[in-house]
Amino acid sequence: MGYTPPDTVFGVDFSGAKEAGNSIWIAEIDGGDEPELVDCAPVAERFDVAAERESAHRALTRHLAALDGDAAAALDFPFALPSSVVDPADWESFVREFPSLFSSPADLQRRCQSRAELTDDDRVQHVRATEEAVGALSPYNRRLRSQTFYGVRDVLRPLVLADAVRVAPMQSLAPEKPTLLETYPAAALDSLDGETHRAGYKETSEAGRKRRTANLDALGRESELTVPEPMRGRLLADAGGDGLDAVLAAFAGWRNTVDPANLDIDDGEYREEGYIYV
Repeated sequence: MGYTPPDTVFGVDFSGAKEAGNSIWIAEIDGGDEPELVDCAPVAERFDVAAERESAHRALTRHLAALDGDAAAALDFPFALPSSVVDPADWESFVREFPSLFSSPADLQRRCQSRAELTDDDRVQHVRATEEAVGALSPYNRRLRSQTFYGVRDVLRPLVLADAVRVAPMQSLAPEKPTLLETYPAAALDSLDGETHRAGYKETSEAGRKRRTANLDALGRESELTVPEPMRGRLLADAGGDGLDAVLAAFAGWRNTVDPANLDIDDGEYREEGYIYV
């Protein structure tokens, strides 16, 4: 059976915060030649659940598990760690064994840092090849450790163990299952033509709103994405920028799932450590 681009693409701006349901936003794009943003809201609102982290992560995981092959989702947390700081022989083993490897975000950072210091590399924190390519932080950096820990343990792992999804490029695609991609909204933003602002768009000031406006306008020019006015107003009013990041994640997912050649990264390092699609 040949490849068919997904009809619906979700973008997830993830969080490992205690009240994650308020800061995880999920955007939904109807795909095709003329993509349209049909929804963008915090997970607690979208799924009518408590904002508390466990409830929010469980609701997100249930949603992704219920998708079929007509859908894809791009999530902005690291799907793996640098191979220099973990032992499992392959990515699926890493995901399966994750809870036995790390007990908390702080433990993840501590153990990875200890392993990194045993190498001859003088970098303070190791990064994956894909992070080096897009200028992203290490997955066990203090700013990212919670996203990595809870994203892999509470979202990615249950989906992989249940064989409910296919994760690119580590797993081969299956027409009856949704495709999951790792993305990085800041890098997706960098890929756009015209005036964009990687910094300063997450502010309550008028300058912050203007930067969000410029970023959203650049996204529209690049993708011809239709954003209904009420949703546009909400994205611009969201000073935290979580909604806009979710839309950028959805855009990256849409752009990369149009053609299966974009998903098939034929590189052993990326298949082991993961790949950031932008």
